[in-house]
Amino acid sequence: MSARIPDVVDNVATEISASNVIIRWSAPYNGGNTISSYTIRILQGDGVTYSTSLVSCNGANAAVIASASCTVPISNLLVSPFNLPWGSSIFATVTATNTVGTSAISQAGNGAIILTNPDPPQNVINVPQTTTAF
Repeated sequence: MSARIPDVVDNVATEISASNVIIRWSAPYNGGNTISSYTIRILQGDGVTYSTSLVSCNGANAAVIASASCTVPISNLLVSPFNLPWGSSIFATVTATNTVGTSAISQAGNGAIILTNPDPPQNVINVPQTTTAF
């Protein structure tokens, strides 16, 4: 049997871990040939366009291939090209590539929502006329 392109990547999901988004997926059947890279795309704030983040989520990196996951700082998703506003769900797609070719694009996985916790109040002053003790 001759080698073919990899099967479609499955179980793509995103999750928040501290100040990062972790993108995970299940490695597909490789088509009889070693997977040489993944292409991980993240949905931009326009809700239509997907882009890659090669600096932090390079699917050709051996560690990314081996773990079937990568980590992107949330700060990277708040700026161009992603421009995701606070409260956005983070959607990602993944393709797998071997020497024969590239798989079809996975279904978009999500789960992570960019949330922020407010800073604690500063310079709090008690005004006795407006507060009472019970």
